[in-house]
Amino acid sequence: MEEEVHFESILERLPKKGGEFYILVPEEVAAQFVEGRKPARVRCVINGHVHFQCAIRPKGGGGFYINVATQLRQQGKLALGQKLHATVRKDDSEYGRDMPEELQELLAQDEEANRLFQNAKPVNQRAIIHYIAGAKSVQVRIDRSIMMTDRLKAGRIV
Repeated sequence: MEEEVHFESILERLPKKGGEFYILVPEEVAAQFVEGRKPARVRCVINGHVHFQCAIRPKGGGGFYINVATQLRQQGKLALGQKLHATVRKDDSEYGRDMPEELQELLAQDEEANRLFQNAKPVNQRAIIHYIAGAKSVQVRIDRSIMMTDRLKAGRIV
């Protein structure tokens, strides 16, 4: 297992309207994952029970942060200003997100879709995976996999 790094932070929010919620990552923690100012993919656990894949991102003006999405805040009952305990470790998944079985199976059967997916920008690969994995039922994940591979083949995702 990859080495885990623990730190404490506070749930904050960017000041602009609709600003993202985030936690600051201490420089000494970020330095173990980030090379230069390029975001680093990690697996994060907040307060021992909110597990997610994310990026440690550079913050304007220095420092680093991790976005904490609405779904994660609701799942962990996290509140603005709350002190949080976080654990991060390197994300060794191929795409920075775990591949849904339904998409993996479809790509194994469709050479063109697989080629297009492999050649897509990493951010688009992660977005496709995230969208498909977000479905609770197997049938919806299958339907979303078909829809996204159709969009790849139609040139609507690159």
